[in-house]
Amino acid sequence: MRKRVVASAGALAAAGMIAGGGMAAADVQEVDWHNAAFEVPQVGPCPRQVVSFTNGAGEAGDWIYRFAPEKPIGYADVTGEGVDDALMYVECGPRGAEYSRALIGMTTDPGGTEPHALGTVVSPPVWTQVPEEHQVFHGDIAVWINDLDTGQGHTEHYRWASSAQAFVRIDGQ
Repeated sequence: MRKRVVASAGALAAAGMIAGGGMAAADVQEVDWHNAAFEVPQVGPCPRQVVSFTNGAGEAGDWIYRFAPEKPIGYADVTGEGVDDALMYVECGPRGAEYSRALIGMTTDPGGTEPHALGTVVSPPVWTQVPEEHQVFHGDIAVWINDLDTGQGHTEHYRWASSAQAFVRIDGQ
């Protein structure tokens, strides 16, 4: 039997998420993401590859990956399948350089045993454009991008496209 995940609106707002409620089969919230090995979608210049994380950091090839400090993992049904997916900020770069940050989407396989990459929601083209916050409403993801060069920011909107098996930008840009 599937367990219904219930959370207060206050807790969801504190996590930066507005969830559309759903049934959790293989509960993606039970994955210890900071201490798991999984395929990470492309983050800035870092290629899609399997990374083994320990305490939120890992290396693969010449690349160093880490979960963005002080950024909680958010949970919402972004694929429309009725189960929660994970949205997390991951940073990556070569040793001794600035890291690029991306917002990525993850889920688990149908059996709930293995983490599975949905893809990159947004990975700005330069490291000085940093995804900082996001909210999910009915599967649409609004992401605040902070521009470190100008001190300004803007919001971009994304949605999971099942036909493309990828996140696509939906705000006309």
